[in-house]
Parts: sequence; structure tokens; C-alpha cells
Amino acid sequence: MKKTTCNQYEFKLWLVLLSTVSLVFAYYSLTFFWGNHDWDWVKGTTQVLSLNTGMFEGRYGKFILNVALFGGQIFPILNNLVAFALLALGGVLLTKYWQIKEFYMEIIVALLPLLSPFILGWMYFPINILGNFSAVALVSGGLCLSEKKIIYKIIAVICWLVALGVYPSVMEMMIICFCFRYILKPLKLAEILKNATPVLLTLLLFKLLLWGLGELKWVVSDYYNLKTVSLEELIYRTPQMIELAFSQLITTLPFIELKFKALGGIIICASLLTSCYNKNIFFWIIAFLTTVLSTWLTGTPEETAYMPRVNFYGLNFFYTGALAVLLQKKGWGRNLGYLLGVAMLCQSVSANISAQKVWNLGKNAEEQLVERISLRLEENITDRVIPVIAGTLSLRPRYYAENYQKESPYLLNAPFMVRHIPSGMFNFYAIAPIFHGVSQISAMSDELYRFLQIAKRPYPAREAIYIDNMYAVILLTSEGIAAIQAQMPR
Repeated sequence: MKKTTCNQYEFKLWLVLLSTVSLVFAYYSLTFFWGNHDWDWVKGTTQVLSLNTGMFEGRYGKFILNVALFGGQIFPILNNLVAFALLALGGVLLTKYWQIKEFYMEIIVALLPLLSPFILGWMYFPINILGNFSAVALVSGGLCLSEKKIIYKIIAVICWLVALGVYPSVMEMMIICFCFRYILKPLKLAEILKNATPVLLTLLLFKLLLWGLGELKWVVSDYYNLKTVSLEELIYRTPQMIELAFSQLITTLPFIELKFKALGGIIICASLLTSCYNKNIFFWIIAFLTTVLSTWLTGTPEETAYMPRVNFYGLNFFYTGALAVLLQKKGWGRNLGYLLGVAMLCQSVSANISAQKVWNLGKNAEEQLVERISLRLEENITDRVIPVIAGTLSLRPRYYAENYQKESPYLLNAPFMVRHIPSGMFNFYAIAPIFHGVSQISAMSDELYRFLQIAKRPYPAREAIYIDNMYAVILLTSEGIAAIQAQMPR
């Protein structure tokens, strides 16, 4: 009877989390938003996702659920609902791992990472959210299992290896949540080391697995998130990473504003004042430095520094752990924790709703742009031609007025208009299927060469579009004109 009651309690918590996340992102789901990577996966006409689609970048677990549940396509509302359900499950398992007992405390601690605006870095591409939100549940569930008997520890290692195959930065969540487990509930050193062994073993096995995939030529070893550097370079880069760890606490991005960062900083400082003593200081330091671990390990840190996708698994759970520590105190500490937690959740909800509004306005504007271009092309085309789009244009920044210090392509600056699959968006909106999916010029006529050589004005100028019986070239931006001219044969 007691077990049934416990299961009902956890189901109630899961339902609260799922309902809250679904409600906050209802506009996102109901407006059928998807990103520029997603066009063909939504249509499913020219290609669908397969189990090895993400293998080239070492993300062997990235699309398992997409393939198993939806045949490699995206069904927006259903895709989002399942992803949110898995994310909510991760929140429930995290509170269980941290042994948080009070219901309202569990809700706040679980919702904080689930609603943090760092989540927006993933939600621009619905193609990614099934795998990356399930990774939260895999990590949290693995941490719960890692404290049990050996067979459960083995299952935990498997869970973590799958999660790492979805996105390597989940290693930050693994270590940060592990550290806060023992800040919240101290144990003897021998017991901590015993529970740490599966985590360390998993990271070693993951490295060996990537090496093996590289030997089989199944991954692109020099891809940005697979590049590794020497131990000497890691040591040399350590001061830069320490500086980055502190810098990320105050650096603002689109929708991740100073108010959010300030609340997070206050939570960290207040929590430190109440718990940073004895051996706890060691776990605090490890957890804090781990927030930039994947950036430190990668061969191209400039690609991942301040990236919300990485922060979602790192800094996000550092904030959450700090709040959990504050909430477990009695008296003023707990009251302050509730106050700061609710304030941060309110700020997160506000940022998420603002992002949905800006995204949808920009999406609509870019859709209208494609419709206008398609109509102009169809007035002059009777045969199938190859679209060549010179430049990318995001209209979403025009609907966002706040200041920020660092740009983030997957929050605001990446265009909804297709970059990687140029035919996708145009075929979706064209009256007739006049395009097919080749994105490069393979044979340049004298007329096309002369057009590109003297091109100066981007769209909407009349001379920004060139059409012959093979190509429809659209000069979308000045940067695109410069880029395509630089690629022309001399």
C-alpha cells in the first residue's frame, strides 16, 4: 500500500510538471513552429531520419526516439507532448535522487531547470527535443540507479552512454547533480567514491566508444564537437575556462537577460553562505568548474562558449542545485529559497513566452518573404530548376528590442528560412513543385557568370533574382552576394 501511495505521489508531481511545461509552451506547439533544419523531416517527402543520421558527429543516440516513435518525421504537437513528458520525468527523478521530500519544494526544484530559458536553445529545432529532453530523464534515472546494487549500476552506465550519445554535454549534468547530491545529503567518503565509480567509468567508455567509431570511419573526427586537444593544451586553457565559468554568470544573451542572471547569482551566493563548509567546498568547486567542462574539452571552445544548449545541461543544473540547498534549510533560508525560486520561475516563464512571440512573428515574416519570391519565380519558370540561395536572412531579431552581450544563433539569430535544405521551405510554399534539393552550382553558364560578377543589390531588388532553364539564383543578402562571388571560378 505504501509503495502504491508513493507511485501516486510521483505521478501527481509528474503531471504537474508536464502540465506546466505544456502550458508555458502551448503557443509554440499550437503554431506548429519548427526550425530551418526541420522542413524535410516535417514533410517526410525526400528523406526521413534514421538511426545513423547523427552518427557523423558522434551523436549515435540522437534520433532513436524520433525513428522508433514517429518513423523519422516530425508531428509537431505529438512530438512536443512526448518530449515534454520525458522532460517532466527527468524532473521527477532528479528530486528523487536529491531526496527532496516536500511537494511544493519538489515542484520548484524540478521546474527550475525545465523552464529555464536555456531550454530555448533546443526548442528552435523540434527535431532535437525528443532526444535531448529524454537525456535529462536518462541522466537523472541513471543517478538514482547508481546508488543501488551492481546490476543497477550497470543499467545506469548504459543510460548515461545513451544520453552522452544524444549530446556529449550531458556529462555536465551528470557531474553537477552528483556533486549536489552530497552537498544536500553528506555521506562518508568511501560511499561517495563507490557511487562515483560508475560516473567515471561511463566517461571513459564514452571516450573509447567515440574512438572506436572514429576508427570505423563512422564519425567525422574533426567535427567541432568531436575535436579533442592534447593534455598540454587543456592545461594551458584552464585559466581561460575559469574566467569563462565566472563570466557566464553575468553575460546576457537573447531572452537570457540580466534579471535572470542576477537572480541566479543571488541564489548561488545565498546558498554558498549557508552550506560552503568542511568538505562541501570541494563539491561546490567541482560543480562550478563542471559548468564549462564540455567547452574546456572541445577543440573549438569558441563554438560552445555561452551556448544555451550547453548551459542547459551545465549552468542550468548548477542554479537548480544551489536553490535546492537553500530550500533544505530552515527558517529564513528556506523562505528566501522559495522567494528566489518563484521569482526565477516567473522570469523564466516571461522569457519563454517572449521568445515564442518573437519566433512566431519572425517565422511569419520569413514565410511571407518566401511566398513573394516563389510567386516571382513562378511567373517566369515552366521547368524544374535548382534553387541557389545566396545568404541567410533571419527576420526574428527585428521583433526583439532588448539589449544583450552575446549573440546566440539558436535563440534569435538563426533564420527560419532553410539553410541546409534549400528546397524544403520553397517547395513547401510554392504553388507547384518547381524546385528540387541541390544547393550548389555545378555548371555555370556565361550568362550566370556575368550576372554574379556584376551583382550588387540583394533582394528585394528586381535584379537580385536570376533564372535560366537550370537555376534560380536568389541573392538574399549582401553577405551572400560577397560569398557567392568569392566562390566563382576565376
